[in-house]
Amino acid sequence: MSRFEEIRDPSGNPRLKALYEEIVNSGFGKEFPLDWFTAQAGRPDILEATWALVKGLLLQGELAPTLKQMIIVRVSTNNDCRYCRVIHTDALEALGVPAEVVDTLTTDVNPTKLPPVQRAVVEFAAKAAANPQSVSDQDFKTLWGYGLSSGEIIEVAMIAAFANFLNAWAEVSGILADDEEASA
Repeated sequence: MSRFEEIRDPSGNPRLKALYEEIVNSGFGKEFPLDWFTAQAGRPDILEATWALVKGLLLQGELAPTLKQMIIVRVSTNNDCRYCRVIHTDALEALGVPAEVVDTLTTDVNPTKLPPVQRAVVEFAAKAAANPQSVSDQDFKTLWGYGLSSGEIIEVAMIAAFANFLNAWAEVSGILADDEEASA
């Protein structure tokens, strides 16, 4: 159970209601936003700021949505953040990514079922998220060698850092994945 009240009904707060509508209409929930958002609703100002970050990083940019989700799944797996791993695995499946590809992100130390460029990106992102000081000039040369632009590499690094942010909030807030809530 969440350590913070998960506000499901925003009807008494027009600002929160508008945020919820935008979040759900963008695909981050059905009747109300995902728990990652509703646990922040006690502070609509913070929710508004984090929603802007989510929109800017996940809904905009140069990288394919599937690659962004792959990065988040890999970092979330490495960080042992079950909530984010489940939510973003579901997102990959909804985007049509085959189960064997999703599985390689969560089980293989070296995600061999990914095409070489995706594997290089995911491995770079995992390295950047786990130990940013370990990223070398050679890591950049590898990505440039696969044709990534500097702008795309910036985005990869930001998605890796963002995944750490997502994971930290999920763990601190105590939100649970749907199957965990049923057994809690």
